Amino acid sequence: MSFLYLVIAGVIMGGFTVITGGGAGALYISILTLGFNVSPVVATATSLATMFPVAAISSGLHAKSGNINFKIGWIMIGWGTIGALIGSYFSNDIPTNHYNRLIGSIIILLTVLMIIKKRQPVKLVKSVYHSNKYTFCQTSFFGIISGLLSGLVGTSGTTTIIAGLTLLGCTTFQTVGTSVFVLSGISLVGFIARATSGSVDWLLASILAGSAIVGATLGANLLKISIAKQSKSQNNQIVDALLILGNLIMGLALLFK
Repeated sequence: MSFLYLVIAGVIMGGFTVITGGGAGALYISILTLGFNVSPVVATATSLATMFPVAAISSGLHAKSGNINFKIGWIMIGWGTIGALIGSYFSNDIPTNHYNRLIGSIIILLTVLMIIKKRQPVKLVKSVYHSNKYTFCQTSFFGIISGLLSGLVGTSGTTTIIAGLTLLGCTTFQTVGTSVFVLSGISLVGFIARATSGSVDWLLASILAGSAIVGATLGANLLKISIAKQSKSQNNQIVDALLILGNLIMGLALLFK
């Protein structure tokens, strides 16, 4: 595969990350393994090396627009880090097919709950986080599941983050912004853990990350100009549909893999 295609893919996935809050980790790994004959181990490490700078830049862009709920985000990062470490430790002990079916079923269930939640009337508030044990437990659960997903197979784990943020009552743009914020933290932990093993292809990571950052910047402008101006609300049906569709595809892909 030509490096030009890699640049184009990076731009597209960078825009995808900033608009939907998804890390596109599975796509990065697929491109590297299928298009450049990179081993799964190197592809996973390179994917994490790519996701961190893209997520960090996307977080900064969303923070400027006030789209990040930092209280929820930090809790998810904390528990996500624990989940990622646990997932990495047991990654070679759990049969892949059992893991795929379990996580796929959880993602589909959460996506169905997302649809139900989105059909309910939305009350726009500045912060959806309340200091009670139930909400803290919910946030922690979604964080650790996301971390396990990242640690076991090296993907971003944002499917469960997005579902969790929606169920916690975040608006569309809060969900997207907080998701990339959490992604930046979890991917950094995963990147550091794998970079020490020397398994990162720095050339491919640099090309992907650089082009994805360009895509993220373009995507942020598109989100601001073309979508956000359609309504004064922090909710958007187009982005909601993309989030739900992306989660369904990931859940079904894991369930029937």
